[in-house]
Amino acid sequence: MKKKSLIVSVIVIVFTLALLCSVLAGCSDIKNLFEINATNLADYAKFTYSNGDRKINFSLKASGEAWVRISWDSAVEFNEIFLYENGTNVTGFEIYVNDELVYSQDNIGKMRNVYLGSTTATSVTVKITSCKGTYKLTNIGIYNLSRNRNFHSTAFVRLNENGNPFDGVDTTLLKNYTDYIIYPLATFDSSGNLNVGKFELIDVTRKIRSFNQDANIHIVILPEPSDGQDENDVRHNAFKNNAETLATNVSELLKGSDFDGVVFGFDSGINFFDYGSYNDFIDTLRGKVMSPYEIGIFINPDARFFDKQSKNYIDNFYVLTPNLDDNNKSAFSETVCETLETVKDSDLPKSKTHLTVPFYSYDKETETLYKYCDYAEQLGKYGNVVKEGDTEIRFNGYLFVRDMAAFCYDYGIAGLLSVCPHYDTTDSLSLAAAIKEAME
Repeated sequence: MKKKSLIVSVIVIVFTLALLCSVLAGCSDIKNLFEINATNLADYAKFTYSNGDRKINFSLKASGEAWVRISWDSAVEFNEIFLYENGTNVTGFEIYVNDELVYSQDNIGKMRNVYLGSTTATSVTVKITSCKGTYKLTNIGIYNLSRNRNFHSTAFVRLNENGNPFDGVDTTLLKNYTDYIIYPLATFDSSGNLNVGKFELIDVTRKIRSFNQDANIHIVILPEPSDGQDENDVRHNAFKNNAETLATNVSELLKGSDFDGVVFGFDSGINFFDYGSYNDFIDTLRGKVMSPYEIGIFINPDARFFDKQSKNYIDNFYVLTPNLDDNNKSAFSETVCETLETVKDSDLPKSKTHLTVPFYSYDKETETLYKYCDYAEQLGKYGNVVKEGDTEIRFNGYLFVRDMAAFCYDYGIAGLLSVCPHYDTTDSLSLAAAIKEAME
């Protein structure tokens, strides 16, 4: 018995180390995250440098304000600029097109894509306005990338619990989305039974169709703990012991409503070694929930417990992207690029993967939530941070979200999911509008 336990322990340790090594290997080179299938207009341009070392390979090295100007003999068309930094020391930069300021942000952080929309110009200037120590800008790519495929913009709508599902929610904030995920309306227990309010289901879908007739609407079904159980116990028992019952009930729910699909949460409380029951449940569910109904899951970017068949059966993977305030992750490369690197390493299908973007900031120490709409005017189009006294509140600002959407599009991701979209604003600083703008 002891020998068998030792063998199992060794297998677990080796497997864990293998996973860790593959994660570290996948985060090695943001610059080569994906191939850009377009002409690099910067390669055919004339470069002028200030306060930098000119080398055969492009490099701008400085410890203060500096700039590089790229010019062409005749006007060229482009819509995106990619900046690459050796390190993370740039704390402010600006972009000028034909000597006019069009863009300003707080960091590059290894890699930053800048989406400008359709632009025609004879020159582009990248100006570093602030830094911490010496920085090195190693490459600039200026591209004209196509915008001609389907990209999902999904609203994760948490409904009120006072009988009116949209009470206090300005539905004009939700009109720009192609898809909706509604929560909370339904739960399941260990036996696979569903608890759902039929009237609320009808009311929700009817309301959304009234302002977006073509919307795809999905419902989240959550585990409902009882008798000392936690969510993981309910999920495990339902998926492993009562998968047939739960799958049948989900199928009947979808057929009896106007929803287009169902979403389950796999983002917390998951026991990795129960992965077999999760795969078996997905297989059973797919046998009951046939196309065009869709199956979706919420998942952490490094999750690896789905087998090849389950990945084929799942229609939408909603990957949780770190908030800007998580562990001081404030750079575009950390919150977006590194998440996509982890997705790539975990072998989730890109064409089914959606990244999340919160429309709020959250201070873990004080447990305070700050709504984007309350600070949008202070942030403006260029800002990501506002200060209240000594407190620094960091948001996904307008340009950050627009760049994030464009980068995910170029990478081949299926779409973005907006968390708490009712914290958005209806004016020109709307984050939903920023996502839409990046697709045009």
